[in-house]
Amino acid sequence: MDGFQDILPRALRFLDDLSAHNDREWFNANKSRYEADIKRPATLLLDEIKARLKRELKQDTRPKLYRIHRDVRFSKDKTPYNTHVHMQWSIGDVPVSYLFGASRAYCQMGVGAMMFPKDALTRWRENIAEGHPVAANVRKLKAGGWVSDEPALKRVPSPYAQDHPDADLLRRKGLVMWKHLDRQEQDRLPDALMSGFQTADAFRDTLVSALS
Repeated sequence: MDGFQDILPRALRFLDDLSAHNDREWFNANKSRYEADIKRPATLLLDEIKARLKRELKQDTRPKLYRIHRDVRFSKDKTPYNTHVHMQWSIGDVPVSYLFGASRAYCQMGVGAMMFPKDALTRWRENIAEGHPVAANVRKLKAGGWVSDEPALKRVPSPYAQDHPDADLLRRKGLVMWKHLDRQEQDRLPDALMSGFQTADAFRDTLVSALS
């Protein structure tokens, strides 16, 4: 099949084999399979979601499939290839994106910013300290089963109080809210992604506001 409907089982079978043979010789011999099982269907999925984001959420985005090649310059693990598939849809000039990632260990979608721009970090902290509505939207998503990674900082930066009610947000240098996709959602991936992105709509808008 040339579409994206069965991208996950095809991609995971390829990634399983890549995990067992993570070297350039095997990858070069199977590059056409990578193109057929991951790159082409992922590109179609990226284009489909881009069109639906434009139509349903009025968002212009730039789709991106992350490279399968690993950056091993500063890593003890020198295996040359990633054993996951990651993609994103960036929103205009703001540092907020729609995200999707899958491997044998996880399948999840997300909305947020992996790293806040340096010139936005001060604004973020000031807005959080003053009770910006992004905090309420984070809590709402968490109540619905969404999760976030641990904050980058162990302590709340000065001059903010360590016991601030949103200390978790003050300790962040980036924020992505993640949603696990179950088997049924994986089987209807484009619809599941759009449903999740719509659920996070208010969070996305207030995150952009808190960084602006």
